This record gives sequence, C-alpha cells and structure tokens, in this order.
Amino acid sequence: MNLSVSWKSNYKLPLSFIVFFVLMFFFIGEQLVALPIYLIGPGIGGEGPDKLHILDLALRDGLLHRPFAYLIIGTVIWILYRIFTWPLAWFIGAALWILEQQTLTPLDQRPTLINAIVFTSTFWVLLTLAPYFVFRWVDKKWERVGRKNIILIMFLINLLLFGFFAYQIYVLHNSYRGFHKDKGQQGSSDSVRVLPPNTCPDRLITKKGKQTVIYWDERTLPVSADEQKWVEQNCPGAIESN
Repeated sequence: MNLSVSWKSNYKLPLSFIVFFVLMFFFIGEQLVALPIYLIGPGIGGEGPDKLHILDLALRDGLLHRPFAYLIIGTVIWILYRIFTWPLAWFIGAALWILEQQTLTPLDQRPTLINAIVFTSTFWVLLTLAPYFVFRWVDKKWERVGRKNIILIMFLINLLLFGFFAYQIYVLHNSYRGFHKDKGQQGSSDSVRVLPPNTCPDRLITKKGKQTVIYWDERTLPVSADEQKWVEQNCPGAIESN
C-alpha cells in the first residue's frame, strides 16, 4: 500500500483565477468589511471606523497602491495553488503574508506578531480559501463558460457596492471625515480627529504662536492636542517645526 502524500497540485489552476481572486479579495477585504461604518455610523464611543472604504483614503493609497498590491497577492496565490496542494499552498501563503506584515508594512501600521498570526488563522482563511474553492467548483461544473460568468458576477457585485460607497461618500457625505466633523461640532475642539486610525500625515507643521496643522491627502488641517501627540510619537519623519 502506498501511503505517500503528494505535495504537488493535480489541478492546473487557470490564469483567469488571478482576476477572480482580486475581485473576491476586494469584495471581502475592502468593501464588505467597510459597510458597517457607512450604514450605521461610528461604533460605540464614536472612535471612528476600523475599516475605511478605498474611496475615503488618500489617492496614492486607495486608488494606486492597493489595487497594485492585490494584483501581486493574487499572482503569488495563483502560483502557490498551481504548484502545491491547497493546504500546503495556503500555509506558505500565510507565512509569506506574516513575513510581509512584519517587514514591509510601515511601522505606524504594522501589527504585532500575535495579531498577524491571529488574522492569518481567521480572516486570511476566508480571503484565500473561499476564492479557490468557489473558482474550482465553478470550473469543474461549467469550465470556461463558468469561469467567465463568475468573474462577471463578481465584477458587477463590486461595481454595485462601489457605486453605493461613492454615493454615500460624495453625495451624502457619510464619510469618516463627515462623521468626525459632526462629532467635533458637539464636543470640544480637542475631540476632533482628522486622520484615519494609525495613519501618519505627510507633514506635521508646528509654528510658534499658531495652531499646529498637518498636511495630508493634499489638504492642510488643524489637529487636536491628542492627535498631535500621537503623530509626534509614531511619525517622527513627518514633523516640521518653524
């Protein structure tokens, strides 16, 4: 009896999986998790959202950096699933993700090793295994036609949600900045936050006898004392004194 276990994949994953993976990754990891803040507002305590939609981020991060990063992730995942059996491919992908988070992620956004491991063993499972098994099932049942249809369906779902967020943010002004503007009108100026959580500005500008401001997202904005303190502690490269 041959009890050897092969580490090689016997399923030649089509190249179109990369497109489907990016669409699924964007749907689950960007749009779905951002829905609560734009539907019901800030969470308990009004501290702001944990997940902003891509349209609510700075241009270079939201519309330039992230789509390119998703394409790289999708390509790496496709290569792993094409070469290795899916448990081994997932494990290698998870290890690479943790390594990237602990080395290439900016310091002000870098999770602790424990948090990275917890994320990888929970949400990362959904992000990487769900697209693989959905795509493989569709490919087995309907082959090329099924692959084209599932990609089209995911594109339309993403487009529908993207339109919803655009309407909320640009028409109704239900954005992170809008929520905190309303909050600031009800409380003291020190309660107003202008940066998304764990985000460094391009510059923190302090001038003697004048309000401290930040330059971020191509705008100059005043900051509260608490936010200024956080930036000074976590973003030393952004400090500019006159």
